[in-house]
Amino acid sequence: MIVTLSQYAFMAALRDKIILSFLVLAALGISLSIFLGSAAVIEREQFSVVYAAGGLRILGVLGLILFIVFYIRRSFEDKDIEFLLSRPVSRPAFILAHSLAFSLIALFFGMVVAACVFFMLPQDITTGHLLWGFSILCEYVIVANAALFFSMVLPSATMASLAVFGFYIFCRIIGQIFGIVDTGTESESVAFMAQIVEVISIFVPRLDLMGQTSWLIYGAQGVGFTFLFFQALVFSAVLLVASMIDLVRRQF
Repeated sequence: MIVTLSQYAFMAALRDKIILSFLVLAALGISLSIFLGSAAVIEREQFSVVYAAGGLRILGVLGLILFIVFYIRRSFEDKDIEFLLSRPVSRPAFILAHSLAFSLIALFFGMVVAACVFFMLPQDITTGHLLWGFSILCEYVIVANAALFFSMVLPSATMASLAVFGFYIFCRIIGQIFGIVDTGTESESVAFMAQIVEVISIFVPRLDLMGQTSWLIYGAQGVGFTFLFFQALVFSAVLLVASMIDLVRRQF
């Protein structure tokens, strides 16, 4: 039944043409990156790679969030979820199947982004390049499960989309927030805010440590494959369990 529900979500992705649209936009993104990189005086190939890496990364996040959020909210509005749950399938199995489907779609998006960037690299593939590609896969899986959670909890597609965007941006800038707090004055208010930030950082993924474009130019620094894998595993599991709890407690 989990496989059947996952296939149902895949059919929705094909019906909405999200995969085809992403492939077309990825090709346009590469072309635009090459054009922008040609304006550089030196290291044109490196500039093109950096532009492509940053642009395609954000493009993949936007595509995942919009598809997942609007798919789930449309399923609620069209009573598809109530119909599926009337079949011999449990609510946790429903969430698990959709999380699996969305994670696989996220992995496909990540592989497309990594393949496009690797295709543009002027040098041989190194450990830094592989680490960057793996971190994008992990990041997309976290974003997909976050989109599933917020779309289940919030009643509006717009609210859910903005919530996931805000969550993603906060996770991306958490490192800068730590830097600001560390360089602040020794006042009680700054110390109190620092404690709040430290507590919040425990419950959010460190996306600022993932997908760093510097890895594509200067090699891997700071983190490894193990850290990225377990971060994706832990936070995806937390979001998955939270989505299950919400659906189990929901009264239709």
